[in-house]
Amino acid sequence: MINNVRRDLNDLPQSLRSYLGVVLGGAGLVFWVITVRESHFLNMNSYGLVSVLGWPFFVGLTLIVAGFTVELFRAPLRSMQLTILIVLLVIFVFGTPCAIEPVASLTTSWVHAGFIQYIVQHGHALNGYDARFSWPGGFSMGAVLVAFAGQANAIGFLRWFPLFIELSYLAPLLVIARFSGVSRRAGWLGVVLFYSTNWIYQDYFSPQALNYLFFLVIIAAVLACWQPKPLASYASQSGFWRSRVHQSRNLLRRSRWEGLDTTSTWSSATTISVLGLIGIIMLASSMSHQLTPYLLILSLGACLFTRRLGRPEMVLLVTVLAVGWLSLGASDYWVGHLNDIFGSVFQFGSTIGSNVTGRLSGGVSHVLVVETRILLTGGVLILAGVGFLRRSTDSRALEALAGAPFLMLIAQSYGGEVLQRVVLFALPFTGLLAASAIFPLRTGAIKALLPKFSFGRFARFVRPSVQAAVVVVVLGFAIATTVVRGGNDSYESFSKGELEAVNFAYDHARAGQTIESVNDYLPIGYRGVGTVKLIAAQEGPSTPVRKIGLRLLKDHASEIILSQSQQLFGEEGSGYPPGWEASLESTLVNHGYTITGQWRTATVLELTG
Repeated sequence: MINNVRRDLNDLPQSLRSYLGVVLGGAGLVFWVITVRESHFLNMNSYGLVSVLGWPFFVGLTLIVAGFTVELFRAPLRSMQLTILIVLLVIFVFGTPCAIEPVASLTTSWVHAGFIQYIVQHGHALNGYDARFSWPGGFSMGAVLVAFAGQANAIGFLRWFPLFIELSYLAPLLVIARFSGVSRRAGWLGVVLFYSTNWIYQDYFSPQALNYLFFLVIIAAVLACWQPKPLASYASQSGFWRSRVHQSRNLLRRSRWEGLDTTSTWSSATTISVLGLIGIIMLASSMSHQLTPYLLILSLGACLFTRRLGRPEMVLLVTVLAVGWLSLGASDYWVGHLNDIFGSVFQFGSTIGSNVTGRLSGGVSHVLVVETRILLTGGVLILAGVGFLRRSTDSRALEALAGAPFLMLIAQSYGGEVLQRVVLFALPFTGLLAASAIFPLRTGAIKALLPKFSFGRFARFVRPSVQAAVVVVVLGFAIATTVVRGGNDSYESFSKGELEAVNFAYDHARAGQTIESVNDYLPIGYRGVGTVKLIAAQEGPSTPVRKIGLRLLKDHASEIILSQSQQLFGEEGSGYPPGWEASLESTLVNHGYTITGQWRTATVLELTG
């Protein structure tokens, strides 16, 4: 069958075969447009985004992956066509929810818009209001952007920001792939694996999404600037494993720290200019995010030890900036909260528990999404391990960069999200290692740990089998990522009615009054920062419904919002019975609250008694 397909492709006109990959990509884009037009947000069920995607989405995604595979096996490789197909893949995986969902998802993105709005109005951060205001760099940049664009607020940037920032990652990812020490085909495939396995929803409107771009740019510049000098070969005189010991001992030599084992590929003037720009980016990162600078310290240290960074000054600089800002600029945060910073040091078991086992609860669909995330991450790491064994190289920088972020698990739990963050920061490098499992490089002073396989009389089947493997792996990962990224969209994405209800509550709440909701799943927080108090009655996923009702009555909030997203979280995340919010509404109406606004997906009650 494979030979018949190849024969049919060879019978195509040369001009059509030359553009077959792009043609398949264009056809896939047509199916994406059909998907967006035919998907109805309000029909979404507990399985999230995938429940409203019809067959055109999966047909189009298959065509995109097939087109990329056709281009990947061309000789010579054509960068323009491959880049176009990667952009189309990014649109499918990350642009589909932006196009289908009527307003921006995730409450946190709306809260960040509120922080920016406060800075636009007052010219400074609000000290003591929120820990994130202790790292105001990203919010200040957002305020400048809002003023420059002539907008009243940052809400117009929220909805399409995930697609925009993911496309922004492409340029540094391509540079990392080019200079990481893998083959060209493995580099292109590694970038695609990054996008097709990036289920970690950290690309919403936030400082961490911007700082991840900073991280990629700095690592890309380091890998492009410094290359390792050839290693002395010990294999002929000492044997394979003894040569490994000799090479490892070089890590402790003084020449490694003096930059004598590394050579710069740029001129001195260019290197100094780039280092100056990197220093500015490091300063911006230290002022705008709590975690990224420390992950950057680990990654630059990995580059230094593996001869991909000339000297240790950059590591020292980012360390001084990060610790200096934490000590001085973020003093409002850490005074009285030192246990939040250092309390989880070496608490590895509790960190894993809060990041993995603590999330395996709730409804069937929620548990399925969490289990799929674990399997997806495990699949990438297994492929990366195979790539580590199969590839030869001149430096183990790629492996060191993939492993360095996991050291953060020893130091911080980061609110039960640190495992997601370290997987994300390792993903560009684990993706390239996973691609090396399919396209291993066979040249380099450091030889592969697995010998090259000999296929003998089956050699003619190798190329079509590898092509099929690329399609299956990329398509399987992309579908799984689509499922798990949108798996919580039933309550993390919002309808226009919910947004109108929140606006209605803000319009009726006066300064100093409180707007209360059942939980945090609302497009709220973008107005009244520092004047209107926002609280949620649900203290955790296991809070009983009766206790939520008592809390709502006890707080005497001027406005209470009940919505579809909050109800679905209760059903899927907490196991509450269907329609549980209706009983809360009846209780509130019977105890002094009146329904003042009602939409299909939301209700606003006002305290009148």
